[in-house]
Amino acid sequence: MNKAVAWTCAALALQVAAVGWLVWRYERIVLNGTEVRIKCQAYDPYDPLRGRYLRMTVREECTNILFNVKEKHLWRGMAEKAFGKLVKMPDGSGLYRVDAIARNPADDGLWVKLESLSIEDALGYGDKKPDETYDEFRVRCDKAGFKAIVSFPDKLFLNEKIAPEAEKLLRKESDSAVAVYRAYEGRMVLTDIEIGGKPILSVVKE
Repeated sequence: MNKAVAWTCAALALQVAAVGWLVWRYERIVLNGTEVRIKCQAYDPYDPLRGRYLRMTVREECTNILFNVKEKHLWRGMAEKAFGKLVKMPDGSGLYRVDAIARNPADDGLWVKLESLSIEDALGYGDKKPDETYDEFRVRCDKAGFKAIVSFPDKLFLNEKIAPEAEKLLRKESDSAVAVYRAYEGRMVLTDIEIGGKPILSVVKE
């Protein structure tokens, strides 16, 4: 076997191993993870390499930031530097919300790495009261501090024939759309989308 063939075989073996590791990690999270439901919206783009998928829009805000924010613009897209703590909402809906943002898990709660993170002022110009002077508003903004805008894994791959119908259904029933995740050891994977409490595939086939 010449060197070129050997290098090709080695490269292929590494690719197979990498794919196998990703599949193993996904299945491990699905089997062992905590089920997490978060409100979402979605649309239906196309990936030429992997096929049709539903892309989720899951946007959560959190003002409980457990580290000092010096330069907020440095945190745009820096999700790899932070974790979000997920807790069940107290309204009995079974949905989760982001309760805190930290550089590392701060307690024994359900912490996950974020897909994306941006930090903004907690108050914007739209929050200014009609009878409030600019200086008064600026003082209130300084007291309010910052808020974190976070998102989570957002792609659910579907059969080519089913995806367009699923996308139409999501647009029509967006108020009842919920992204279903599994969270385990700091990671989350998207496993389903529910419409009115039912898996998207079952609703499309009805």
